[in-house]
Amino acid sequence: MGINKELMGPVGPEDKEAFAIESLVFSVQVSLQKIMNKRGVNNKDLAERLGMTPARVSQIFSSNGPNLTVKTIAKIVHALGDEFEFVPKQDIRSARVSERVAKFKPMIVSGNPSIWKEQPANDAAPRKKMAA
Repeated sequence: MGINKELMGPVGPEDKEAFAIESLVFSVQVSLQKIMNKRGVNNKDLAERLGMTPARVSQIFSSNGPNLTVKTIAKIVHALGDEFEFVPKQDIRSARVSERVAKFKPMIVSGNPSIWKEQPANDAAPRKKMAA
């Protein structure tokens, strides 16, 4: 699947499965790359840790790469000294919403007044004070 379809999403019903597969593969590749970047590991370093050639590691991260098995993903994550968990997107979205709501909860519970000060729209007095 080309990058344009990836950005636009599936065009028709026949593309939905292919799009879902490519979307997950891309997401896994990006997640693995983020771990590598965080750990300062390049393809050559990872290849040495996995007992693979650097070319094979590059192939894993290419858009035309092989079908990544869960075992291969687990080996890569283990070699990077991290853990990986597959979580449905809906669970992630729910967690993010809960986090956002939790940030505002103390304001709501404490009864803090709004940061906005209400005043008539045609009241020029505050503007005159600012201009002076």
